[in-house]
Amino acid sequence: MVCVCVCVPVHASQQPDPVATQKELKQVQEKLKQLQQKIKSTQGQRSTAEKELKKTEQAIGAAKTRLREVNTQQNEAQTEIARLETEQQRLAKEKKGQQAAIKTSVVAAHRSGRQEYVKMLLNQEDPQQLSRHLKFYDYFRTARLQKIDAFNQTLAEIALNQEQITARVAELDALRAELDLQQQNLQQAQAQRKTMLAKLDASLQNSAGQVKQLQANQSNLEKVLKAVRESMADLPRHMGSGPFGKLQGKLRWPTQGRLLRSFGSYREEGALRWNGVLISASEGSPVQAVAHGRVVFADWMRGFGNLIIVDHGAGYMSLYGQNESLHKTPGDWVNAGDLIASSGSSGGQNQAGLYFEIRHRGKPVNPALWCKS
Repeated sequence: MVCVCVCVPVHASQQPDPVATQKELKQVQEKLKQLQQKIKSTQGQRSTAEKELKKTEQAIGAAKTRLREVNTQQNEAQTEIARLETEQQRLAKEKKGQQAAIKTSVVAAHRSGRQEYVKMLLNQEDPQQLSRHLKFYDYFRTARLQKIDAFNQTLAEIALNQEQITARVAELDALRAELDLQQQNLQQAQAQRKTMLAKLDASLQNSAGQVKQLQANQSNLEKVLKAVRESMADLPRHMGSGPFGKLQGKLRWPTQGRLLRSFGSYREEGALRWNGVLISASEGSPVQAVAHGRVVFADWMRGFGNLIIVDHGAGYMSLYGQNESLHKTPGDWVNAGDLIASSGSSGGQNQAGLYFEIRHRGKPVNPALWCKS
């Protein structure tokens, strides 16, 4: 699904006009609808193997994303258990000291029986003093019992919380095991789909057929980018950051790794050039946005796998392809360094990595001139 969202600046001295806001919202929704229809039409006819590959790779990405979420929840639960255990130890130590004090009090009371209390009742020389003694006696006895009850209740609550969190961790462990199994099954299915694609590539029989396929993939991307630009061209927008054009030579690379393919170099087939760079990165490596912007595309695309496109304003866009999974959705704002995806080999690629492009008004520019060495 593709989504385009805009943020319209409102001056502090102005109140938003509900009628104008509703009109603008309808305009954006209509542009969204048109953009979705355009991009849907650019997908073209895919073979059964490509459709199955898309479905499988998207499922793998979703499973791994969920697995990361489960890991996070599990770590949080374990941290909470550790905190509760520390608290329980502290309270147990405090209760032990209180019990010692209570024991001393009980032993003293047992030795004197109720003589002290009886003496206070018989010695009525000063009724006011007797009343005060009786009140103090009852006060300390009641306070002691209340404190014991409070400690027992606290420890009972901690025990219950620990029991609940332990059960939650067990549930998360079971879910993680299930996701691991699901991921293994999906990876096996992905390997089968790639085998099918390899057979399709072999059926091309010559480099001319491969070039034709690459040209079709590139044409598909060009149509999507054109649809995005046209749909967003007349919408009011505010990127909320400095001009992207002034960041040349200052950007950080989206992931760590060496360049496997450089911008402008010939592809293996020798007839086409690389419009971006291919960065070596292991499966699941973090992919970060190079600058502030808004996600305008996040979906699977033929030849590029799980692709995410960020619009930086003033005609600049950055593209991140063949990801294992995507962590942002269309319409999300991102800042430089934000995690937006995890690298992989989606799109039928044989090697894990990240395909990265920077475009200005639809034309590819050399990322090496924009990113720090």
